[in-house]
Amino acid sequence: MLETGEQPSSEAQAGALLLMPSASGALREDVDALVRDVKDLPPMPAVIMRAMEAVQNPDVPIMTLQRLISQDQALSAKILKIVNSAMYSLRCEVSTVSHAVSVLGVNTVKAVVMAASVEWIFHTAKDLGQKLMAEHSWGTALAARAIARRIRYENVEEALIAGLMHDIGKPVMMKNLRDRYETILGEVYANRADFHGQEMAIFGFSHAHVGSLLARRWNFPPQLVQTVLYHHAPEAAPEYAQLANIVNLGNLLMVKMGIGFEKNGELLPESTPAAVALNLDEADLREVSVEVETMLEATTALRK
Repeated sequence: MLETGEQPSSEAQAGALLLMPSASGALREDVDALVRDVKDLPPMPAVIMRAMEAVQNPDVPIMTLQRLISQDQALSAKILKIVNSAMYSLRCEVSTVSHAVSVLGVNTVKAVVMAASVEWIFHTAKDLGQKLMAEHSWGTALAARAIARRIRYENVEEALIAGLMHDIGKPVMMKNLRDRYETILGEVYANRADFHGQEMAIFGFSHAHVGSLLARRWNFPPQLVQTVLYHHAPEAAPEYAQLANIVNLGNLLMVKMGIGFEKNGELLPESTPAAVALNLDEADLREVSVEVETMLEATTALRK
């Protein structure tokens, strides 16, 4: 866990050096300043924290997961809602947490716990585009999941989680840097700029840095911490570049589809380094986009 005054890890330093802007009018902040600016990170709810810690252990007893999740009625209800949605297309309704865990398995339950918790994160920024931010993250998660299936990525649900988490730094920046971030929101919404570029120009760091610190503070596994940090520069990820490329491409598809603040219908995701690295062409991404559109409509109730 990083606290103000502690030295940042080598990974955080490398990420900062990679993404810092060149000499300009930008405010040149180093990682120490970044940690200082986001010292007021929101705590993860205790039950979700314990559930996430449990699922890091591949040998965790199913009964342990059932007991942890059942301690929180809201979390239990949300999980059952997700499990019974079109995302998993189960033949019969799942009515208990124990049934959900036994039917879906640890990896899927881990993803569902994350899906249930991410909307809470975005609720910290209710008055600053919560709906658009949440829709973009959910769409990126669905796109990452669809891409992962298409390329036979080893853990499809991990791609879903990474897509959900990729922008968790944005609501933290909204809360801690409110006045300047409202300016960024206006510029992005008017299609005059993108989040990452504007954040770098104004603060010298971006939501990718903030999000990776938040993920580290919550003790997320290294592949998620690193993917959040490098989702705008996947080719530079020292490890887990494939997962970073999946999320990067899912994010770009959402920009092209106009889901969220950033919209660019002229964008050609199939020509990006991520698409090339994953060996996906225009036809592949068209099919992914159709799948995401269908799934977004089918899971509308989950985002209310």
